[in-house]
Amino acid sequence: MQSISCDIKQEIIRINNRLNISMYGAGLRRQRVAILDEKIIVIIADNKRIPALAVLDDTDRVTTRMIDVALLKEYKHKLKNELKQQAGLAVKCILKDYDPSAELAATIIILEDNGHIETKNN
Repeated sequence: MQSISCDIKQEIIRINNRLNISMYGAGLRRQRVAILDEKIIVIIADNKRIPALAVLDDTDRVTTRMIDVALLKEYKHKLKNELKQQAGLAVKCILKDYDPSAELAATIIILEDNGHIETKNN
């Protein structure tokens, strides 16, 4: 059913934005959610670079990249828990990267083999 797919997309958008606010102090400027084959969720988000890291990016990118990696790891852990608790999704793994120059993040959420999202094709 299409309404189930739309409802879960909206819930994922809310969860992702709330988590961004709690970790980075700001919500996302824009985000899009796509569901592929009822088991893969893709989120593309436009979010502002953390100001303190933006200042250091040009002079000490090694350090800011290490911080980015640590923040991404924590974000994925928290997102997995939130998706399970709030949306009831059985998440197998989350892959995420952020491009500071474009201020874009890509997140791929892969559901467990026994988990799926009903889409309009069901």
